[in-house]
Amino acid sequence: MLIAVLLAGAVAADVPVSNLARVFEATCLDGSARLSADEVSASSFDQLPSDLRERLGRPASANVWRLNGAGNAYLYILDYPAGPGISPKVCGVASDSMDLQSAASALEVRVGAGTSRQRARTMQWINLQNGYIATATTAAKYNVLQINWMSEADKAAALSQAEQLPH
Repeated sequence: MLIAVLLAGAVAADVPVSNLARVFEATCLDGSARLSADEVSASSFDQLPSDLRERLGRPASANVWRLNGAGNAYLYILDYPAGPGISPKVCGVASDSMDLQSAASALEVRVGAGTSRQRARTMQWINLQNGYIATATTAAKYNVLQINWMSEADKAAALSQAEQLPH
């Protein structure tokens, strides 16, 4: 799966905190986001908040952007070496000012899970057909929306196991 962030023409604008869930969906689920050079600035994996960086491990390659606007917000696309049980691609948004409850609600609706009145600090949704795990969680003072893409082998194994469950 190809995920790209397309930098559009220079239109002076910040990414409002209320749009972070949409930026996440456009980039991580739809495969492209149109952000102007004034909305993002290139960053590096080492510049992600340390608590988040530690949870993300050691990717083989990383594309990280700081989203300009209220608070500290980052968009990241990470690639990992292939291996059983390892997500080969991770895409996410982390922000110290994003409202996790409303962002999780938007993600929940988007991944087809409906809506839940009860919210935990961490929520996950698995989409076996499309081969990903969507997560809404916290990492220290950051709220995080993240997609972990399954390898083709892990997706096939998970689908096979799901087919064996009683319907």
